[in-house]
Amino acid sequence: MRSIGICTLYTGFNYGSALQAAATRQVLSNLGYRGEILKVSGSLIPGRDVRLKKMLVLGMNLMRHLPQMKKTVRSYLGDSRQSLSPETKERFTHFYANFLKPLELTEGQMKKLAKGEEYAAFLCGSDQIWNSTTYYVDPFYYLTFAPTHKRIAFAPSFGRDYIAPHNRKKLKKYISAIPHLSIREDVGRDMIRELTGRDAQVLADPSLLLDRQEWCGLLGLSEEHQSEPYVLAYFLDEPSEKARETMKFYREKGYKILSLPYDRPGDWFDACISAGPREFLQYLLNAEIICTDSFHGTAFSLNFEKPFHTFERQYGAATKQSARLTSLLKLVDMEDRYDALPRDDTHPDWNCCRAVLEAERKKSMEYLLTSLASLEK
Repeated sequence: MRSIGICTLYTGFNYGSALQAAATRQVLSNLGYRGEILKVSGSLIPGRDVRLKKMLVLGMNLMRHLPQMKKTVRSYLGDSRQSLSPETKERFTHFYANFLKPLELTEGQMKKLAKGEEYAAFLCGSDQIWNSTTYYVDPFYYLTFAPTHKRIAFAPSFGRDYIAPHNRKKLKKYISAIPHLSIREDVGRDMIRELTGRDAQVLADPSLLLDRQEWCGLLGLSEEHQSEPYVLAYFLDEPSEKARETMKFYREKGYKILSLPYDRPGDWFDACISAGPREFLQYLLNAEIICTDSFHGTAFSLNFEKPFHTFERQYGAATKQSARLTSLLKLVDMEDRYDALPRDDTHPDWNCCRAVLEAERKKSMEYLLTSLASLEK
């Protein structure tokens, strides 16, 4: 069995990042390949990708953009109001080590590996690995270490709806050198066409390529009767007033509000729960309703066919990233679930969503098979 290297974001104690990496590896396994998640060695902070060389280049670039320095530093340090419990961090670390099992290599070792015959190809994607406003464009996520003919972009995301002027030249160079090109959002396709003159295929996030049954089998999840029905509140930033109104609405109907991933102050929830990626999906599977500001919170709600409400995220210092969310909801004709107050009818019609996701899975498989067949020749 030949290997395929996967270059993606999976660290940072983020459910979506970890689970999309797991999904990509499983999809490759279904196609008869061994997916190997690759990591550049040398991070200064456990659970994060904070390398010395990366920080030095980032610092030099920020010296030319001083107004952005404070904002960037805050994004790396994180919001002091958002703290993860030791149990949550431990479960993430266990998931990384025992399920994702990344192969950690130096840049030199990676180049040597890429030239050999063991690896048929290298994928970059998914998640926001092509952050278009970053002050450090990481060549690892554009597969520059690998021979050009082995490079495949598998549904990466820019995470934004524009490319910052200081990144246009470098992104054009890196993306133009990838022969098999796909992206995760419609707006990303438009950005690539404007930047390079090429057409990229729009593919679904890898987490959507496994259905509920496959996820349950992969992670040992089970549907269980709940004596106390609950709403799962998954917010990456503080919930908006509209989100709080919605959770108050369900609280008054008798639902318990369980919040994750952070231990945070507030009176809009009943309990903060500790959960790694597997436990997150277990809670989501057994929730009555999902309230979230997260792309992957929305994606798994759609995939598991759980009634949900998605709210505009309160980004604070971070750059807005709503394009990927609205693109996904438009795809499944559920734009009315975005940033809207609750209705008595909380159960969407899943028929359209089911058909769209099945078509998207087929499209992604065909893209991978076509790309890999070209390389095998």
